Amino acid sequence: MNYILVADKQEADNIKIPKELKDNVKIITFGGWGDTAVIKKLSKMMLNHKLNKNDRFFNIGYVGSNEFPIGTAVTVGSAYKESPSHTVKEPPIKLDKQSKVKCYSSLNFVESTKHTGVFDMELYTLATFFPTIKSVKIVSDNLNYHEYKQVAIKKAWIDANTLLFNLMKK
Repeated sequence: MNYILVADKQEADNIKIPKELKDNVKIITFGGWGDTAVIKKLSKMMLNHKLNKNDRFFNIGYVGSNEFPIGTAVTVGSAYKESPSHTVKEPPIKLDKQSKVKCYSSLNFVESTKHTGVFDMELYTLATFFPTIKSVKIVSDNLNYHEYKQVAIKKAWIDANTLLFNLMKK
């Protein structure tokens, strides 16, 4: 089974599964952003044996970026943990050899940083659960929470769905 992991219903509603994959794809929605929502949902599913080691996992969702313009869809190459309170750096997790895009996962919405790339709140945790996960992200803001609230990027979802299902076909 192929699982697409998303933070919320708004993201899930934008996923358009191709007919040929409908029987082999399920969407899991966490019901919120961040590590806590991911851990709560996935640990419950794992304890209830609803996921198996042969399953494939994909992530799609919104990110902020200081590198890419709003509306850009990217495939993530590496996931990093980003937290000012961590004194020990977590090792990066390589997700896609063809992509150079770095995704930094933070506990909070990122509005300033010393890094360039894309910024979310879940991917690093997802990658610790599923090291072979593939991820497609849509830039919804340029590190501005108020910008995120106002953006409408329907074309980006078309691009992101194409990237996602091409990854799934590999």
